[in-house]
Amino acid sequence: MEEPIIKNYTTTYRAAKKGEKFKQKYLTTKFIGGLFIEVFTYILILGIAFVIVYPLIRRIGNAFKPTAEFYDTSVVYFPKNPTLDIVRYAWNGLGVKSYGLSTFLFALYIGVAQVISCTLVAYGLARFKFRGNNLIFLLVVFTLIVPPQAIKIPLYLTFRYFDVFGVFTMFLGHDLKLIDTYWCQMLMSTFCIGWKNGLYIYMLRQYFRGVPKELEESAYIDGARTFRAFVQIMLPSAVPMMFTVFLFSFSWQWTDTYMTGTFLLFKKTLATQIMNISFANNEVTQMNVQNTAVLILIIPLILLFILTQRFFVEGVERSGLTG
Repeated sequence: MEEPIIKNYTTTYRAAKKGEKFKQKYLTTKFIGGLFIEVFTYILILGIAFVIVYPLIRRIGNAFKPTAEFYDTSVVYFPKNPTLDIVRYAWNGLGVKSYGLSTFLFALYIGVAQVISCTLVAYGLARFKFRGNNLIFLLVVFTLIVPPQAIKIPLYLTFRYFDVFGVFTMFLGHDLKLIDTYWCQMLMSTFCIGWKNGLYIYMLRQYFRGVPKELEESAYIDGARTFRAFVQIMLPSAVPMMFTVFLFSFSWQWTDTYMTGTFLLFKKTLATQIMNISFANNEVTQMNVQNTAVLILIIPLILLFILTQRFFVEGVERSGLTG
């Protein structure tokens, strides 16, 4: 009779012990407070994510709605009778066949040119000490503050009456009119005065400043000069950052309407063509066709960022923007 009593007592004691540990671990103010904060954080993140993704969900749903369902209040997110009419109108109005290749090549050149020019400038500001170094970098950062509207008219006049110290007037007898040509933004990107170049220089400079100088010094000891050390030592390690800059530059140029619309009056890109889409004086349908055209325009960028997210995240982490 004693053994069952002892076993019951032991079982009861262990259960009480486990219950006491459970209370000490989970039923404390610290644990409950931490759990509440964690749940609140997840709910907040999900709410913010929904607010960000909501317009995209609505546009995807509207892209497959027939015209009649735009006036049906019972249809909110997804259509009852999906159709490809809006997508077809948006594709034709966007002029993908006419402007797709030229827009891609233009954005590709802008991206590559800005990567090359900004890398050279950023490396010089990060590694070489000369009089006025900090002042030049201050001016680079200052370009991030100046709104593009403040320099729109001077830039337009510069390329409308383009001349370099009177050289073209002396040899040709007149200046050059570069407005409505791709040369405006191509020249700005090549000579590191393009749109958002201040941000790219800042990112690359912060990266180069974080690279140990011993790597370059070891190359100098082996007989390498400055340019060779830059090409063989610094550039290979800076590939993720350069790729990040390229993604930024390509994406902004691909969707740009402000600067491109300023310099290109009759020539079009996919982004500037969106505002020219019209649909039989039907404002509701026209608005949804334009929204679907925007969705078509950003699909290549979404795929590009998905395929290159590893380089993008690594580049942002090394830039100092997240520190």
